[in-house]
Formats: sequence, C-alpha cells, structure tokens
Amino acid sequence: MEAPVPASSLIHSATLVSAGVYLILRFNPLFNSTEYTKFLIPFIGSFTAAYGGLCATAQSDIKKILAYSTISHCGFLMVLCSSNLNEYVLLYLYVHGFFKAGVFMCVGNVLRIARGYQDTRRMGSLIKYLPFEYFTILMGLVNLAGLPFTFGFFVKHLVFVSIGDHIYLYYVVVVNCFFAALSGLFYSNQILTHTFTDFKKGNKSIYTNLNNILYNSSMYTNSSKGSTSAIIGLYFSAYIITYFLMKYFLQNNFIFSDCINTSVTSTYYSISSVVSIGSLGFLENFVMFNLLAVGCL
Repeated sequence: MEAPVPASSLIHSATLVSAGVYLILRFNPLFNSTEYTKFLIPFIGSFTAAYGGLCATAQSDIKKILAYSTISHCGFLMVLCSSNLNEYVLLYLYVHGFFKAGVFMCVGNVLRIARGYQDTRRMGSLIKYLPFEYFTILMGLVNLAGLPFTFGFFVKHLVFVSIGDHIYLYYVVVVNCFFAALSGLFYSNQILTHTFTDFKKGNKSIYTNLNNILYNSSMYTNSSKGSTSAIIGLYFSAYIITYFLMKYFLQNNFIFSDCINTSVTSTYYSISSVVSIGSLGFLENFVMFNLLAVGCL
C-alpha cells in the first residue's frame, strides 16, 4: 500500500488484474475439460468478490479501500471467466482498468495536499480545495460501484447474466456477487464523504496552508496542467473505447477475444463431446494462432 500512486494505478488497474485474468483465459481449454471448473472458479471468485468488498467497507486508509475493491473486482472477473464469455471479461477489464487508474491518479493529488496522510479520518472538506479531484473521483467511483446508467452498471449486469444453471452452487454464487456489488456503494460513498464532504478532521495547520493562493490554480487542482490533462484524457479515452467495445460486443456479436477469430461470429468457445460449430470454431482459432506464431518466429 505504500507504493507511489502511479505505480499503484498500474498494478491495481492493469498488471495485477490483467495478468491473472489473461492466464485464466488462455487456459480455458484445460479448465473446460474438467467438471471441477464449474464448481471451483465461480465459487472462489464470488467469495473473493464478497470478501474484498466487505473488507473495503471496513478500511479507513484510502489506498487500502481501493486495494480491497480491486480484490473484489478480481472476483467478479473470475466469475466471468468461468462462463466462457471472453468478450464480457475483456469489457470488464477495460471498464475497471480505465476508471480505477483515473481514481488512483486523483487520489495522489489528495494525498499530496493532505501531507502524505492516507487515513480518511484525518481528512475532510477537501472539496473546497480540490473540486477537480472530487468530480473526477466521483466519475470513476460511480462506474466502479455500478450505479445505474453507467458502464459499471452494465458490466456488473453481464456478470449476473453470465451465471447460468450450468454453474454449481448457483444461489451461493449469486448471493456472493450481490453482496459484493452492494458493498461497492458503501466504500465508494466512504471515500467521497470522509475525504471531501465531511467536516475538517485533519490538523489545523494543513487547512491554514490550504488557504494560500498558491493552491488555487486555474484548473481547480493542486496538480500540474500536464497531470490534469492526462487525467482528463484518461477518462475521455475510457468512455470512447468502452462505448465502442460494448457496441460491437453486444450489438454486432463480433468476437475479438482471441487472435484471428473474427470469422466465427455466432458462437463462443466450448469443448464438448458433441461436435458443433462452436467446437470447430475453437479448433480453427487455435490452428490460425499456431500458424501466426510460427510465421512470426
């Protein structure tokens, strides 16, 4: 939790999440060959989502809240991986990666102005001094928490849609995912309330120095123009890229989750004893991938 904020945004939003999820996706043929996958991955994933969400609500360290929320989102991704709907997994990865990185970058400005204190019990009323960070963190958290009519709402809806009767312990998985999604509202509200809109809980000297004219820049933040522009560009890219991904995945039924599989546009991957279009498409994709790999070597 003591890593610099740029490193935290990279680890929590991109590397830590994507590496494990990508490994699960690449080993889908192996996992689909056993019935234990329908029991272990969704159960452990849903339990991890609920556990991470509940732990995040009990934290006061702002970076620990975001860290445990990442654990919760990893659980959601594992549940999605067990459904073999790889397009949904990629869509969730993009939504979580973009908005969590934006929140972490804004939290860095909050910690700088709070003199390095990460405890929300020593903050409060920072909306007066950091209005830009307040609205950008609000924009990221409403998507991560899954409020209605946000991208986070749609991707979490896809999580529940993907949980079918083929998954063992169906009701246990659904209940765990429900509590995990509900906990996102609480820890998001905790960050916004305790940090920005609560009464002043820090040292008096901090707020005395904040009244200095040097903290009131033209962009309503204590950060540089380059950092502010980067955060704005990050959110702008998040909305544009996520919108087009959702449009193509959900409306046009395009499949981009593997190398050169755009020729198979009607089925998902599956390995079964019955020869079907889906299994042929799956084998065709592996053949094309091997040919491309050999050509690159």
